[in-house]
Amino acid sequence: MLPPLTLKYLKEFTDDTGLLQHAKYFVPDRKEGYSTDDNARALVVVAKYYDLRPSEIAKRLARTYLSFLCYMHRDDGLFYNKLSYDRQHRWDVSEDCYGRAIWGCASLFASKMPEKLKLAAKELLETSLKPIDSLKSPRGMAITIIGLYEYYQITHDSRIAEYIERLAWRLVELYDSVADSSWRWFEDIVAYENARLPQALFLAYDVTKELRFLEVARESFEFLSKITIVDGIFWPIGNRGWYRRGGPRALYDQQPVEAGAMVETALSGFKVAKDERYLKIARIAMEWYLGRNSIRRSIYDKESGGCYDGITPNGLNYNQGAEAALSFLLARLEYERLKLKLHTPRAILRTF
Repeated sequence: MLPPLTLKYLKEFTDDTGLLQHAKYFVPDRKEGYSTDDNARALVVVAKYYDLRPSEIAKRLARTYLSFLCYMHRDDGLFYNKLSYDRQHRWDVSEDCYGRAIWGCASLFASKMPEKLKLAAKELLETSLKPIDSLKSPRGMAITIIGLYEYYQITHDSRIAEYIERLAWRLVELYDSVADSSWRWFEDIVAYENARLPQALFLAYDVTKELRFLEVARESFEFLSKITIVDGIFWPIGNRGWYRRGGPRALYDQQPVEAGAMVETALSGFKVAKDERYLKIARIAMEWYLGRNSIRRSIYDKESGGCYDGITPNGLNYNQGAEAALSFLLARLEYERLKLKLHTPRAILRTF
């Protein structure tokens, strides 16, 4: 059985500035401050949670996370990623955090949250579109597509569809320049949050109906699934060296963000391509959190509502940082949303 949805972790780790980034075990590590990455992810979580279970706490958290994004926004449309605990220093501009900020604003605008909150999110998103055509990071482009997809579902704005199409073609160009029959990937390295790349192309196909987007999404996701599902168990690429073309793949550390992205991509693929094989992949990746992994230990902590930071060569990393918890919550929410969309939970629940 899937654990119940809860915002307990976010309530514990969010202060009046935002969501704290790291933890010592389950104690917030204030020395490490905050990140746009995690506050944007948290905004996606509470926006989607609110649509399923409207609550005052979800609204309050959404205001906090959106306010954080506004503070980290730059005049050029990009976002600082890191903020010190004393709020005196902002630094580290990345395209990945830009994409996540776009996604957070889009999810809030697409939600059933109060109109004033939604309009504030829309304004921030619209003032952040300028950098899109200058993005170079594959994951930055992919995550931006995911955010713009949610925005497009509400606005049906042809301008947003054009942004999605241009970014998707750039991902396809990267794929075509690197991939061959034995390496169906966008780069010569399989690194972090990998499944976001095929997910973006599944969603771009849903908007544009460009068959090449669907073809590359299928091929790359099949490749990723083959190298990360071993004997029916999800074994994500480790962050101690990743997996370089022609070299050995790193087995550790296994990070929760990889499992969560895999779940979301498999469910996106199922919704778009109507291929039930993707439901099995989603189940396998989700079960990684629940103990069906290489060490047979639960990554999800039902007491805290968070997750351990991953699996190391020596076992669990017992710290419970924000990224780990958010990756689980995003994946868990996608299961609930898909059940509602299909109006029947049987195809989803029979796997748990």
